[in-house]
Amino acid sequence: MTTTTHNDLPFFQETVARLSASLDLAENMVSVFSYLTAHFPLEGISLHQYSDRLKSLKLLFLVREGRFDYVESLVELSPQEGALMLQHEKGHDVVLASKTSICDVSSKHSQGLSHLLPDRSRAYLVGILRSGNETVGHLCFIGKEENCFTPEHERKMRLLLTPFALAMSNMLKFRRVLAFQKKLSEEKNRLEKAMDLIQDSKIVGSLDGLGATMEIVKSLEGREVPVLIRGETGTGKELIADMVQRISPRRDAPFVKVNCGAIPENLMDSELFGYEKGAFTGAVEARPGKFEQADGGTLFLDEVGELTQQAQVRLLRVLQNGVVERLGGKKSISVDVRIITATHRNLEQMLKDGSFREDLYYRVYVFPIHVPPLRKRKQDIYALTSHFIEAARKRLGLHLRPSLGPHALETLMEYSWPGNVRELENLVERAITLNPQGPLELEKLLPRNGAWYMDKSTSRSYLEKLVDERVESLLQKRLPDLAGKETVLSDKPPGTGSVASANDTPQSLEQATRRCIEAALAHCQGRIHGPGGAAGILKINPSTLRNKMGKLGISADPWKLSTQETELK
Repeated sequence: MTTTTHNDLPFFQETVARLSASLDLAENMVSVFSYLTAHFPLEGISLHQYSDRLKSLKLLFLVREGRFDYVESLVELSPQEGALMLQHEKGHDVVLASKTSICDVSSKHSQGLSHLLPDRSRAYLVGILRSGNETVGHLCFIGKEENCFTPEHERKMRLLLTPFALAMSNMLKFRRVLAFQKKLSEEKNRLEKAMDLIQDSKIVGSLDGLGATMEIVKSLEGREVPVLIRGETGTGKELIADMVQRISPRRDAPFVKVNCGAIPENLMDSELFGYEKGAFTGAVEARPGKFEQADGGTLFLDEVGELTQQAQVRLLRVLQNGVVERLGGKKSISVDVRIITATHRNLEQMLKDGSFREDLYYRVYVFPIHVPPLRKRKQDIYALTSHFIEAARKRLGLHLRPSLGPHALETLMEYSWPGNVRELENLVERAITLNPQGPLELEKLLPRNGAWYMDKSTSRSYLEKLVDERVESLLQKRLPDLAGKETVLSDKPPGTGSVASANDTPQSLEQATRRCIEAALAHCQGRIHGPGGAAGILKINPSTLRNKMGKLGISADPWKLSTQETELK
């Protein structure tokens, strides 16, 4: 006994030295494995943890001669097997086991590593690693064959549990830090932008039209239940999701947003669940999906009703088991994600149509929040309009804030707002772009009876009217230059009235425009474009001139005919 104890010191010292040689877990474990094969009949060493919440073993890594592999997959256990794992953890002892049937934990452990190690009967030596009150994991020595471990092997393993526990705890924490830093680096800009929006978000109307909705939102403070936000397109569902996240226990954790309606069907799985290198053409490296990116935080699935049937099945599995599988991968990855969903679709009708799974519906429909349309919260229109005007003023760098036209607010209150708040925001954007100095005549940009708003004197749109006035202004500038050219034609063209002389005073802007165009056509003998054409004389685009001629009922043919007759004579 004295000799054996004396020989333990070099064994212990060398193992510890190799365990702590560097911060590279893989390198250290390969070195340790190489040394321990002289003391144990080893085919591999693995580390796994038991999750009572998932009732599964989480396989972390496997070491073999000269090779280290991260596994990170889950092996589901029965309730009885889970109870056995908890009993082992409380016992703090080394367990000697062997793969005797396909139903026990040893067999399932072997099957979980079968893609790296042949699945066959062999002995296992398992020790519980603890650091303080925390269970770091289960250290598993995998034997070369059945009944290959002896009581001496068990004794030596007990000597190694404390240094292995400290080394594994430190190494795994360091690796988690590196993985998290990489994730932060990949998502830094997007997350910073998202968090800025959350911190700066101010929901206009929270005390008025959205008062009831915000009361419901406030009841979620400090809770993590799944939330389904319902409302028409453009009502501000994403802002409500931001507020739910802001008051949740995960407010400082990642908040990943996904618009399911904007992802092509063939990319849905890879975007949500990630993919492994070589999973498809162009997959030159592995990439985590949105669920992995949101691990520990919240995932917002906007327009969840647009998910494909296949994506719905995989989403359901994530919500049920807390695991994802990357496209082209074989291992299950544990994720801890809170889900917030939103949709403008009628999910109940989709259930009847079979386009939305019933089991998924009851997973996301836990805490519904309804966002009313703008037509049912018209008391917020003035505040929203003022908010959008001020935001546009700051964005455009305007010194003064443009005012509203005298009839704008009255018209806005009468409008039905099918596009909701987003339509109002776009309306303000158009108005302030057209007239930055104000007043903003928003009522002239509103659609009415299926067409753009029209004033009493014309059936043209407001924007088209502005273009026409610009063209007419250009034509008027050219009128004095063309007045002398009109006199070269002493006879009126066939089928038209006589061209007014330069001394006549036009009765309207339209008449002046007509005279200007006719004078140009007369001078150019009906030619519209090209060298010597009327468009060139008027200095406007030929297409613009043709459009104006069509509206005024002017044809170039009479002047062409007149020219031909003159030549014949």
